[in-house]
Amino acid sequence: MKAVLAALALSVAAVSSPVLAQPQGGHDQHGAQPAPATQQRHDAKPGKESKQDRHVRACKAKYRSYDAKRDAFRGPNGKWIKCRL
Repeated sequence: MKAVLAALALSVAAVSSPVLAQPQGGHDQHGAQPAPATQQRHDAKPGKESKQDRHVRACKAKYRSYDAKRDAFRGPNGKWIKCRL
């Protein structure tokens, strides 16, 4: 009987624990991924998009090969070209 109660107590503790109850894989319960670092800025006001964020969004929209880390896209010759939007 003590073993059953101990097992029950452990299962209740595991379900109610915030660490163990989190979904695996970095996704929330609806399957959404965590926001990219550009959307997690603390210096920007809520609802306001920084100039850099607007630039990255515009380059991504225009160039399919745009890489935000390089701030460049692949040109027709295969070379990286800096995005100037």
